[in-house]
Amino acid sequence: MKDIAPILIPTLNRHIHFKRCVESLAACTFADKTDLYIFLDYPSKESHWDGYDLIKSYLPSIKGFKTVNVIAREKNYGVIDNFFKSVEYVLERSDRFIFSEDDNVFSPDFLDYINKGLEVYKDRKDILSINGYQYPVTLPDSYDHDVYLFQGFSAWGYGTWKDRWGNISWDVEELKIFLNNKKKPNKLLSKNLIKGLNRIVETGYITGDTFVCYHQVRNNMYSVFPVVSHVINNGHDGSGIHGGNNKKVRKIYLNQSISDGTLKVDFPVELKPDQSVLNSLRKQFNVSIIKKAINNPDVFLKKTRNFFQRLFIPKNV
Repeated sequence: MKDIAPILIPTLNRHIHFKRCVESLAACTFADKTDLYIFLDYPSKESHWDGYDLIKSYLPSIKGFKTVNVIAREKNYGVIDNFFKSVEYVLERSDRFIFSEDDNVFSPDFLDYINKGLEVYKDRKDILSINGYQYPVTLPDSYDHDVYLFQGFSAWGYGTWKDRWGNISWDVEELKIFLNNKKKPNKLLSKNLIKGLNRIVETGYITGDTFVCYHQVRNNMYSVFPVVSHVINNGHDGSGIHGGNNKKVRKIYLNQSISDGTLKVDFPVELKPDQSVLNSLRKQFNVSIIKKAINNPDVFLKKTRNFFQRLFIPKNV
């Protein structure tokens, strides 16, 4: 493969998660041709230090990549700034990148899948990203492609290009002006997405998935998702900011089936949104609260509901 995208991983103190993530990436096809960038934030409180020191001691032993590049912050950047600064740093050196949170575990063909998608769709300006994660959703049997288009987004392992990522506006004031135009948002965006965007305006805290979905819907862009996931997420154990700590919720994600590394994924150049797939996604994510409680009492948990509400099915698809 001609162009292999660099990987970037922001981290701080979750040493067990981070080690699993890196080891799964090192076991991927094309890892030996991939530049790995690790952005180690600086502790902001006493409880960070033990995990931080364990990560620092582990870093010199990382092998299996073309290069391992560690950027250790000299002060605490926080999750948002560490992320944005890490992307800025990598895009000064490459026209594309692969991002991972530090609590993901990947299938052996994850890098192969993402890099092929980035190459196939590099000229499709309506495609924003290649996502490695597939939601726990049953797609229709009639759908015969290996990937699908969706105006959703998942930060659990994705690849994108400089020319598209750089066009995303993260301006909260601009967002506020848009939301104050009562007619336009209601026609264009789903209720859940409007709710998430209003939360950003109210708190000033940017949730990346929300902004990316907003950008995609406004600009008629899509992300590519696999029919079979290439990622498992380990973050629902209380160690992260958004994941919560509930064994039942964590079990849902840990028990997801992912590729065993032997899948041959085909990326149709002229891939289009499929209505039957969108209907399945809408059905899964827009189920009423009462129906969720009746049909799935064991998984009807606050954190799971909030997670799915962030997936934002637009009304106009």
